[in-house]
Amino acid sequence: MVQNSQFSDSHLHIVEEGWRDRYSDLDSAGILMACTARPAEWDVQSGISDTNVIGSYGVHPWYADEWNDEIRGRLISILEGDGNRHVGEIGLDYKRGSVKDQMPVFEDQLRIASDMGRIATIHMVGTEKEVLESVRAHGKGCPGIILHSYGSDSYLKPFSELNCHFSISPRILSRSDIRVKRLMDAIPDDRLLLETDAPHAGKVFTGMHDFASRLGDITGRDPEELLSIADSNLRRLLG
Repeated sequence: MVQNSQFSDSHLHIVEEGWRDRYSDLDSAGILMACTARPAEWDVQSGISDTNVIGSYGVHPWYADEWNDEIRGRLISILEGDGNRHVGEIGLDYKRGSVKDQMPVFEDQLRIASDMGRIATIHMVGTEKEVLESVRAHGKGCPGIILHSYGSDSYLKPFSELNCHFSISPRILSRSDIRVKRLMDAIPDDRLLLETDAPHAGKVFTGMHDFASRLGDITGRDPEELLSIADSNLRRLLG
């Protein structure tokens, strides 16, 4: 198993308790792409001064009812205060709440990211078609889109054409090896990202290097190569 090579984590929640738990190789992380789920977390994340943390700010679809004009203004102000801040975690989730109610909140935040030239990190559960249409319509100004905890090989080509990046989380390991390999083989190397989604990484997670080793065993690829590819892609995406 790879042990000490540097990696980047393209999605996690450092404002939530327990995110360090079982993250045995955290010291090897070069970039931590930290997202928020609701406005109450924004000031906490803004106060984190670690140079390897890149903050994204957004309202998760589960908390769409917290979006209003005041919160919209706060988000714009946060982004205006630092050109290295991005937008996320935003999106749609048909399993929790109403997609109809989530849609205007998602698209408003996506437009803000696009208008301000920021990366958007998107959560989607059973809403690939709706997210695809929204990105086409409202995400053209984003330098890139991160599709968080991605798991659908059916939409890889159209999302790739929209400068989307596919972020794979340890929860993918709950699927069969055949399905994991099929998805990993289908993702273009220049669009692959790896994430922990800590503290929501799943019971099997013990660290990013172990995650890469498990993916390597399934796909027949060198784990260090997977870590290096994902690290390079995120750094390029961030400029």
